[in-house]
Amino acid sequence: MSTELARPVNIPPRPALLIALQHEIATAEPHMKKIAHLVNRDVAIAGNLLAMANSAMFNLNRHIKTVEEAITLIGLNNCHALITRLMARRMLSHGKMMMPRFWDVSEKRSWGMMYVARQVTNVAPDLAYNFGLFCDIGIPLMMASFLDYEDTLTVANQLEHRGFIELENSRHGINHALVGAMLAEHWHADPLVVIAIKKHHSYEIMSDLAFAPAIRELIAIFCVVDQAIQQHRHAVSIEWLEGGEMATETLGLTSADIDDICEELRERFLSPNTA
Repeated sequence: MSTELARPVNIPPRPALLIALQHEIATAEPHMKKIAHLVNRDVAIAGNLLAMANSAMFNLNRHIKTVEEAITLIGLNNCHALITRLMARRMLSHGKMMMPRFWDVSEKRSWGMMYVARQVTNVAPDLAYNFGLFCDIGIPLMMASFLDYEDTLTVANQLEHRGFIELENSRHGINHALVGAMLAEHWHADPLVVIAIKKHHSYEIMSDLAFAPAIRELIAIFCVVDQAIQQHRHAVSIEWLEGGEMATETLGLTSADIDDICEELRERFLSPNTA
């Protein structure tokens, strides 16, 4: 993939905290106190992690006071996913990449992906969360790399059908899905997540049994969550118009199930402690 994605887009290096954290997680027996110590060295990240762990999304019946408690109660993999988001937001939400609306939608998508994965699939919630984080993160990276990318977004927002990827390719020789996959790979995301990000606008993948079930389900969840996000914003989800029927079938759900999930997500989006 690295060769295929060799384009003039600046891919930020993996943060030192993430490198150290992933190194410890990869050991045969990760040491929770050591991981907590690593996280606590970054006061801002530790504080934000605790705030997220205590949010309505995890709905715990107790208040988490320490990073070590967070690791124990919400799980090491979930903590890793949350820290990855916090590091990405810190590194990418400045200058031309600030884009407040983008980051708001990205956060809702990550939380929504985690919620739906827990409710209706066998996909690990942390993988779904990371997919939600990285799937469109190529947009701010391209904004920073191409002077006319804002014009591309303006044109894309006027499209009434799928065509964003094709528009990016024609104007810039690369698209946000490939850039997002490149960053995810560079930051050592799960290979299934990397592939799903690269293919997340290729809805036919959902019916292609050559792809792993997790990849097909991640793309299906993406369509469902986008429908809920756009309903929350009183807009139309192009993703759902194009892939909704296949997503419903892939997840083994009914139209009524989808309506219930979207309603629940919209309620959660209204909570300041959720997304």
